[in-house]
Amino acid sequence: MTESLLDFYRRHQISPVRQDIRDLDAHFARRAALYRHLGILPRFLRGRTVVEIGPGSGFNSLYTAACQPSKYVLVEPNPRGVADIRQLFSGYPQFAKPIEIVSLSADDYDAPEAFDFVFCEGMLALAGVPDPDRLLRKVARNTAPGGLLVITCIDAVSQLGEVARRFVAQWLIDPTSGMDRQVAALLPVFSPHLSTLRGMNRRHDDWIVDNLLNPASIGPLLSIPDAIAALDGRFDVFGASPRFLADWRWYKSIGGESDRFNEMAIDDYWSYVHNLIDYRQQWPARDPAENRRLYDACAAMRHAVFEYERVRDPAVVTVVADRLDAIAANVGAFSRPTAGALAALAAILRRPSIDAAAVAESRDLAPWFGRGQQYLSFSRRLNPTGADTNERHDD
Repeated sequence: MTESLLDFYRRHQISPVRQDIRDLDAHFARRAALYRHLGILPRFLRGRTVVEIGPGSGFNSLYTAACQPSKYVLVEPNPRGVADIRQLFSGYPQFAKPIEIVSLSADDYDAPEAFDFVFCEGMLALAGVPDPDRLLRKVARNTAPGGLLVITCIDAVSQLGEVARRFVAQWLIDPTSGMDRQVAALLPVFSPHLSTLRGMNRRHDDWIVDNLLNPASIGPLLSIPDAIAALDGRFDVFGASPRFLADWRWYKSIGGESDRFNEMAIDDYWSYVHNLIDYRQQWPARDPAENRRLYDACAAMRHAVFEYERVRDPAVVTVVADRLDAIAANVGAFSRPTAGALAALAAILRRPSIDAAAVAESRDLAPWFGRGQQYLSFSRRLNPTGADTNERHDD
């Protein structure tokens, strides 16, 4: 079994999610934009009860706290994360009043009552658990009827940029060396890539640890269709970031709160999933069958990287290069820059040895990143009578 994110963090006594928030207004503006995509305006949180599962070091929680919920529970099992949260909020006492910190895992946390808002950001798809669907349903139990659940998803298309770099990283490092030495070896290779990302406020060393070295990052994924299927019957898709949902129905023709919202969201996903492969561009809807072939090719690439980390067989480099070329052929139908980045990396991998400097300096590869995590908000359905109660459901 892949080591979980929590076990990895605990073993190294880290919480590699630090952000540069010296410009607090800019940080809050980013969070406000995200929440708007998800259908949440600041006043919606005022006076409401909120729980956040896995807040890490709490940087994103500052904005939510600033929206003045009546109660805000932070459920963080990582001792280093808990210490970071306490230190962070000590510097912003004006936001600390509603905060309650609970040092438990998502599996172990059972609140006595449900919450108006439940946030679970950056954890479900990276927990390294064999059944992320089950964990999602466990987290969702904390949402009150009529309340809102916010989660993040990752899939094989959106993560391809990280997975491609991960293979290079795993090839270049000595897996028996300490993590500090591994990070030091990888910083000069990937910092030039990360520096191309406008708005990047995360430390490069933390990004490398979390995406290229953390074993949970190559574990089971939770895609948008996976999340919708896991919650279908009790929750309906409400908002998304990036916004890919469209519903042109006349509101009077919609029969109720569960009228095909989830089905339509999955249809939209398969029409637009190719847009997750490169954050720099946006393309029209595509044949879902072609996008399913693209997804399968990206998943095969990810599996090859997983297998390399398991057995460290040098012959896998040829398999990875071939799969990059196959994806490039598919992507070339709609994006020459993305196909060029994939082909450039495949060419580097086919050299007698992987040239770290060539990776760092590749003008085609450096600026290519996928859309990483996607955010979804879900509204929990009311009970059949329409009354808004605090009943919890069992899974």
